[in-house]
Amino acid sequence: MTFAQLLTSYFSLNLLLAFAYVVLRLSDATMKRSHRLFSSRQQLSLHYALLASIVGITILQPAFPKGEIFQPTAKIWSAPSIKTFSEDYLGRGGFIALPSPSGARAIEADLAAFLMLSIFALVAMVGMFRLGKDVHSLRIIHRSSYLVRRIGRVAVRANDHIRVPFSYWLPFRAEVVIPSPLLSRASDYRISLAHELQHHRQSDTLWVYPLCALRIICAPNPVIHLWSRWLSQIQEFACDESLLGRNKVKSQQYARCLIEVAQSALHKEHNPACATGLVFLVERNLLKRRIERMFSSKPIWNARSINWAVGTVVVALMATTAYASQNLVEDRRVSLSEAQLMAAKARTETDFPIVVNDLVLKELNRYVGTPEGRKYMRKSLERMQNYRPLVEGKIKDYQMPPEIAAIPIMESGYRNLEQSSNAAWGAGLWMFIKSTARNYGLRVDDHVDERMNVELETDAAMRYLKAGKLLFDDWLLSILGYGHGETEVQKLIDQTGSRDAWTLVRAGFSSQPTYLSKVMAAVIIMKNPESVQ
Repeated sequence: MTFAQLLTSYFSLNLLLAFAYVVLRLSDATMKRSHRLFSSRQQLSLHYALLASIVGITILQPAFPKGEIFQPTAKIWSAPSIKTFSEDYLGRGGFIALPSPSGARAIEADLAAFLMLSIFALVAMVGMFRLGKDVHSLRIIHRSSYLVRRIGRVAVRANDHIRVPFSYWLPFRAEVVIPSPLLSRASDYRISLAHELQHHRQSDTLWVYPLCALRIICAPNPVIHLWSRWLSQIQEFACDESLLGRNKVKSQQYARCLIEVAQSALHKEHNPACATGLVFLVERNLLKRRIERMFSSKPIWNARSINWAVGTVVVALMATTAYASQNLVEDRRVSLSEAQLMAAKARTETDFPIVVNDLVLKELNRYVGTPEGRKYMRKSLERMQNYRPLVEGKIKDYQMPPEIAAIPIMESGYRNLEQSSNAAWGAGLWMFIKSTARNYGLRVDDHVDERMNVELETDAAMRYLKAGKLLFDDWLLSILGYGHGETEVQKLIDQTGSRDAWTLVRAGFSSQPTYLSKVMAAVIIMKNPESVQ
């Protein structure tokens, strides 16, 4: 998984948690307005189902069909700017542009990854330390407890040092721990035991671990902490509802036991995070609500169909949200494997030697992996459509490869530019310098500049490139001749003893050393226009 995919999955997880929590809160508020008592057990099942769906959707998100519904929130570029590309290009390191009130801020992607992983590792270490400490406490309690009885796979133990009954699950161990003084109070013992066994039945003792993991992973997100606390309250209401609904206990006895154990819990300093208990949440308001519900005359409405409907709608909306947020963080760098796939597509139905090497990869990242480079290429391809019939017609007349049409992308961005103040610069669509234009029959003087006549200059460019092909018997050498001059190309051929265009490029040209690799990148992008959208 790439850094961009990791960030996208992390942000999506937090987004889905927030989305589901808000929907559940709105649904809960709507139900309360109906002045009915809804089944807490059904609510608990709905919460567990949505949490499992969130985790499942997050894991499966990278396999979703690609969709670009929203613009990426953050982008990873090869360099922050095309102007500083030569200095900033770090291969696959890149820079991540993060939104800020003052505009996008770019920091090195490797540094961002290091900081993110370091913070996550630190938070995870703290969370795991606390969890490990709690598990250790449970083991100490286990060793100092004595077995009272077994109910199925659950061991009931008594302990002289605890004040509040609780239940927990560890691998190969499911237990209920009861304060020893409760054993002498038959009614309280029976109520506490029934309550803690219900936590096991509801799988509350298993769900504490996924919830703990989510609190660690999404520690900066307040939603998971609020949801976890809300879920703990629903677990208690569900246990109360189950026991009273099955006539396991009487309301008066249950309320009295609850208050007495709550008073004991006030003096307890710490509750193990991986355990559930009768009154781990010692809050006057919560105790009041639990007791009021015990004595309520309203029937509990088991709205299973409503829960199914809410759950189905929320899961569908979360899946849609995950699909839409696939590119929350988009990596716009071009890897070697991606460049090779682009080149393979570009080679379809052509004999032109389309090559991908480190030099071409760098230029692809200049034009695809920077904001200005993308804009330049996108605008160039748009302007190219205005000249396509003329250019392709000339290419066909001179029996040349269609990839020659990419040269003006690099030369002028398909703009018919006038001569600048620098006499060494060319003009027109094909950027002829004056001497070369005159050599190929174009009039360039104080009165007329036929380099601005697109038809004439395109015809001259075809003849120039055709002459280079006849001279060197190689299209890449012809393109090098167009950019550097035939004399310079022949000089390097004589010096190196090689007629391989890329060997000559690596040997070094006095000017425009990246000319051929830029043209090759333009050819590949021209055949893959979606790469700069």
